[in-house]
Formats: sequence, structure tokens, C-alpha cells
Amino acid sequence: MAFIISGTTVISYAEAADVKDKDQRVFEANEIDFADAPDAPATLDDYIEDLTTKSTARISEKIRASAAWREYLGLTVGFGSMDDIPTFNPSLIVARKSDFTDMCCYYALKEYLLPKVADFGNPDSPEVQKIKYYENKFNDLFEELLSMMDWYDVDGDGTVTAGEKHTRIQLNRRTRGRRNIVRVR
Repeated sequence: MAFIISGTTVISYAEAADVKDKDQRVFEANEIDFADAPDAPATLDDYIEDLTTKSTARISEKIRASAAWREYLGLTVGFGSMDDIPTFNPSLIVARKSDFTDMCCYYALKEYLLPKVADFGNPDSPEVQKIKYYENKFNDLFEELLSMMDWYDVDGDGTVTAGEKHTRIQLNRRTRGRRNIVRVR
């Protein structure tokens, strides 16, 4: 499990081997056709790494668009437009890298790979069930990482100090709403 890095820029949170390790049977049982992909890559591994790069960009934008990111940066609720929100820099992730790798794998599987082989006409098909499974895994891990911001090095000094850690405080009211429950698995 490793990030793909070019110089100081994080290209992807996961490698092709990481995705294959999550669900090897998808690649053994199905022939994933990537010939119609833009600028068709030479190998399946190259195709998977293109998808993990795409997944990394989406995850980074989801973090940047989240209320937890604005809260972490100390921005007010009515802050303004998305252009005013500082970008999320994946190069400053110094802890919990394996969680980001897992999250990237879940996203690539649920959004790009499994839909290529899923039978959406049958909601009980194994591929559709796997999409739901990986979507739940992704959402759980995404919410956990945003609730416990103990992995981001804001000042870029290479370590996450106590002042850079932030845990979202949940409102102390009685509710059974899913948004107010943080589960750590």
C-alpha cells in the first residue's frame, strides 16, 4: 500500500495492486474491457492506476467541498464560493495513509470497475451487491477521516502536532439520524 507520487505531488492514493487485493475475484472472473477508455492504456494495471488517479482527484474534491474541511480551516459557515476555499493538498497527509489507500480502492471499485461488469437489471446480482458494499465502506471511512482530522499537516513541517489535530464535536441532542453517528470500524 503506497501513494503514487511524482516529485512532491500525490498522483494517486492507491496502486493497481491495492485495488486487486481488495477484490481479486472481479479481475479473475470478469474480463474488464478497457479498450474503449480514452487514450487506452497498454495493460490492465495501467488502466486501474488511471482510475485510482481519477478516484484520488474526486476524493480530494469531496474533502474540499465538505463542511468538515471548512471547519478544520476555521472558515465560517457562510464563507462564500468554492473558489474561496483553500485547496486540499494530498501531499500534506502524513498519517493514516493506509486508510486513504483503502478509501481510494473502494471508490475506484464502486464508481468505475464494478459498474462495467454489473447487471443493473437484477438488483440482487453479486456485482450490484458489491457496489453497495464498497459504497458503504467508502462512506464509513470518509466520515471517520473527516470526523478525526489527525492526519493532515497544515503547516507542512512533516508532523501533525496537537494544534493541527481536530475532532468534530457532535451535538449533544437526542437523535437517531445517521449523520450524527460516527462509527469507527
